[in-house]
Amino acid sequence: MGDRAQLGCGSNGWADRTGALQERTAARFRSDEARHNVGSRRPEGCRRRQKHQTFGLSCNARRSCPLRALDGSGVCWPQERAFQPRDCEHLGAPQMLQPDKSAVLLGDVEQPPASSAAEMLTSSTAFLRRNLRLILTLLGLAVASSLAYLLFATPRFTAEAVLYIEKPHIRPVQSEPVSSDNSVDSKTIDSQVEILKSDAIVLSVVKRLQLAENAAFISAGTSRLTPEQEAMRVLRRNLSVSRVGLSSVIKINFTDSDPQQAARIANAVATAYIENRINSTSQAAESAANWLEARLRDLQKKAADAEKLVQEFQAKNEIEEQAKLSELRANARTYRRLYDSFLDRYAEAGQQRSFQFTAGQVVSPALPPAFKSRPNALLVLPIAVFGGLCIGLGIAAWAELSDRTFRTPEHVAERLKIDCLGALEWIRPPKRSLALSERFRTFRTPGHVAERLKIDRLSRLEWIRKWPLAERFLERFRSRLAAPQLIHSALFAYVLKNPASHFAETIRSLKLSCDLLLPEQPSRIVGFTSALEEEGKSTVGANFAQLLSRAGRKVLLLDMDFRKRTLSRSMTPRASKGWCDLALQCGSGEEVLRTDDASKMHFFPLLEMPEPFEPMEFLASKNVRTMFEALRRQYDYIVVDLPSLESPTDIRASIVTIDAYVLVLEWGKTSTETVQCALASVQGVHRKLLGAVLNKTDLGLMHHYTPHHKGECYFRAPTGSF
Repeated sequence: MGDRAQLGCGSNGWADRTGALQERTAARFRSDEARHNVGSRRPEGCRRRQKHQTFGLSCNARRSCPLRALDGSGVCWPQERAFQPRDCEHLGAPQMLQPDKSAVLLGDVEQPPASSAAEMLTSSTAFLRRNLRLILTLLGLAVASSLAYLLFATPRFTAEAVLYIEKPHIRPVQSEPVSSDNSVDSKTIDSQVEILKSDAIVLSVVKRLQLAENAAFISAGTSRLTPEQEAMRVLRRNLSVSRVGLSSVIKINFTDSDPQQAARIANAVATAYIENRINSTSQAAESAANWLEARLRDLQKKAADAEKLVQEFQAKNEIEEQAKLSELRANARTYRRLYDSFLDRYAEAGQQRSFQFTAGQVVSPALPPAFKSRPNALLVLPIAVFGGLCIGLGIAAWAELSDRTFRTPEHVAERLKIDCLGALEWIRPPKRSLALSERFRTFRTPGHVAERLKIDRLSRLEWIRKWPLAERFLERFRSRLAAPQLIHSALFAYVLKNPASHFAETIRSLKLSCDLLLPEQPSRIVGFTSALEEEGKSTVGANFAQLLSRAGRKVLLLDMDFRKRTLSRSMTPRASKGWCDLALQCGSGEEVLRTDDASKMHFFPLLEMPEPFEPMEFLASKNVRTMFEALRRQYDYIVVDLPSLESPTDIRASIVTIDAYVLVLEWGKTSTETVQCALASVQGVHRKLLGAVLNKTDLGLMHHYTPHHKGECYFRAPTGSF
């Protein structure tokens, strides 16, 4: 208590208190047995025995922390705000006492579960909304296929005959049958079901109904089977025999396209089975009778021989020997009784052969069905709906798991470790009528009119000089030809025609990012590139330059894509000089420069590369560097349309000239691996990379990938760059 009292909370001794805290902490940190009870006034012994940790610190570290208030008793009380690592750094606390950033506040705050039911519901709903079109398409295809099947499939009819399996009721003299045990158990019924499907029954039906000669019944084709075998195969395929529960009733179903024939075949199967069983029982009875007949003859002979021995013994021996005589008489009586018994059974077997017993009866004969059994709409449609949903969900889940493209700005930041400067909406190409009108509108520019009308030739004609208005008209075009203009493209000047669009707002945010990230450079050279071709880098760069020029900046748009020359082909298709000629001092700036009437933006076109030079060597040459140094003194922004990262040599050659790069990624198309490999091939670009822009974005679908993104936010501000 005395030691703690020395660390009072007076404002005059803050420095002394801090030094005492450090010395006292170092001494107590070596003792692992000391423990502290936060927020209690228990005795020192109790506090030493209790083990409690807060913010991932031991009690010694908490005692030394100056963020804990000390009362008169020296007990350390927790304050309201959380512990911050920079507090200990400011006070000069030992580095080992700084809390771990990943430490968890035990006992004070209960951490929420990793995934709650609301988050799962939100994720599932977003998944369904993202893939709703795919799921509905596959569902519609499945339902349409099922409807087509129901409409065009051949109707099939199923006839049903019900058969009852009986015991073979015989009318014998005795109560028990001779041949076998006639009790019908469950195994016997199951055996009869298999007998109904046997080849013997099937062949009997084929022969009875002459199905082998029925061309409509036998499927046409190049089968190697005989007509009889083919008929048996078709009958066995369409025949269904099943037992009703555990009863002795059997259902015989046959399906055919002809309802009359289906009923005939079902009844024929039942009749063939009954006849087969009757014949089998009759044959068994006849076999038993034949055996009894042979046995009777043997017993009759033995009985006669026994009686004959008795008579001969009596005749030879006048004095009767009772013992021997009794034995012979007993044998004779035994054989006689056996003979009589077998004679009765023989008579019974004869009755069985002549008696017509019933082995089963048809409870319900098959009738021609009135309704088709197949295809069943009530069965096909639910299966189609369920199957379509399962296939749609499965394909959607597979597509989601295999999708490695960029869908949100967060994907760009997480996977590439660079800032996402915005998401540009997909600009639909103009309709054909608008494109044609735009094309004809370009014919009214001075360059095209001069070329079409051959103004230089017309001016030489004598009759033109007689008309002052025509002469002034030609002079006006000559003066305007001195300042060449651009072909006004709706795609490359979208921000000018749609200043309130989401696309224009994202371009403004891109401009703001460039101003903030490159604050000290009076003239900035910004290059636009992409990982692959056709990702829209030229469109983004041209609109970026148009917006800067409309804002009052002196902007030069320069085409440096030696492979495609998209801007030059679209904006100056008939240019005779390019900026390469200017760098090689083969042309003047007036011959190369083109000006946009709407925004006053300047443009340097790119022509074919001079024959002795390669693009990489030319971009790294001194002439190009000198040209860019001169352009820096004239323009605030120089926007360069670079080739894609598929041409890494050209990009590497531009690193010396370009101040910052903007990477254009196509939304939902460019894969993460492609961009990572492309950036790895040009290390210098990654160091000067301002960030990436998602282009051709489906804004209506993008917010389904991030629940918090509803489309109101135009861009995501760069992190850690301001």
